[in-house]
Amino acid sequence: MFKNLLFLCFLFCPLIAFAGSSFRLSDGDLVLKDMSKIEVLDKLGTPLLKDVQSLGIDTGGNIKPGQKVETWSYKLKGSIGGEYLVSITFEGDRIVDITSVQKKN
Repeated sequence: MFKNLLFLCFLFCPLIAFAGSSFRLSDGDLVLKDMSKIEVLDKLGTPLLKDVQSLGIDTGGNIKPGQKVETWSYKLKGSIGGEYLVSITFEGDRIVDITSVQKKN
């Protein structure tokens, strides 16, 4: 029993490790972590919403400018059907995270 449970853990661990690194579109194409903004615009078009945040660092009285994080939001059809709300987060020009939530009817 324990060996079966251990086998299942090793089987599903890679799925957990890749969470947030890709989204498969209805046509089978992928949006992948580390893609550039130009590639995303070419593949998905203009986002519904863009959010830009500048993360600062408080060093005890002085706030140093931090890294700019930009999130683009889309409504997309997924490869397994249905519509998804997809947020793509960029640091600089590259994707660092992709989150998706299936839209309920």
